[in-house]
Amino acid sequence: MSTRDKLLSDDCFIDVPVLLLRGEGSTLLSIAVTNVLLMLTAIWGNVSILLSFVLSSSLRSTSNFLLLGLALTDLGVGLVVHPLYVLVLLSLYNNSIPPCAVVAVYSISTSFLAGLSLLYITVIGTDRYLALRLNLRYREYITERWINTTQIVMWVTNALLCLVWLKGFEVYSTLAAVVVALSLFLTFTIYIKLYAIVKRHKAQIHSQMLTQTAQFDLARSKRLRKSAVNTFYVFFTFLLCYLPFFVATAINNMSSSKTKEGVAVYEFTTTLMLCNSSLNPLMYCLRLREFRNALSSTYRRIFCLD
Repeated sequence: MSTRDKLLSDDCFIDVPVLLLRGEGSTLLSIAVTNVLLMLTAIWGNVSILLSFVLSSSLRSTSNFLLLGLALTDLGVGLVVHPLYVLVLLSLYNNSIPPCAVVAVYSISTSFLAGLSLLYITVIGTDRYLALRLNLRYREYITERWINTTQIVMWVTNALLCLVWLKGFEVYSTLAAVVVALSLFLTFTIYIKLYAIVKRHKAQIHSQMLTQTAQFDLARSKRLRKSAVNTFYVFFTFLLCYLPFFVATAINNMSSSKTKEGVAVYEFTTTLMLCNSSLNPLMYCLRLREFRNALSSTYRRIFCLD
């Protein structure tokens, strides 16, 4: 990095690795084009999900409000993170340094929304675990008010964490690493317990007599089990997109000297992480019939096909 670049990054208080790629035409252009496409798919997919919530009352269940919050988070990636990232990449492609405000807002918004996605994955898994564990008592304890309060706490807590950026990147990255490690450990623990409960419920269903009461329990258990399995797919998609980024970040922070090749890999993992915001709406449609039906109904209404 040149002296001028170092001074600019120091003045900006945020030193992002992508600055090393200034002038790397083909690499920057390919990442920028990919992010433009992902921006369009993230906006279209998550706006479709939000419209379905507004127009379809069948989706407004307590648990689905968590998916609504995740869709809002993913829409923020499409509306804020992708455009700012593309702006940073194009500035470097033109062999210039992006404005400090753009770099700062991009870095903080990426950290905020990525952290929020991790929290949502943890809370969604916890919600499905409680649904299976509490069974008929679930609606007594897990109310819409409880879900909305939880989401408010998540947004505020994550926003306060991002303010640590003001203390410097090293302080923020250390604290973020601890939070991410604890969240991932908790998430893995919850999903392992969830998997064990799903297997036990499946065995119980096969062994019970089909009385009228048993038939009701059978139908409800199947719905809960299917819902839990769907959360596994969302979780594994999240890991597929985020884990390479976490590994690349750890390697990048431990490395004393950064190379252009290493930074290029890091930026590709960043794009893969942001890709999750485009994949989540697709997962809803592939795995959840109620979302497929609601989306179909929404677009029929929009284009006056009913």
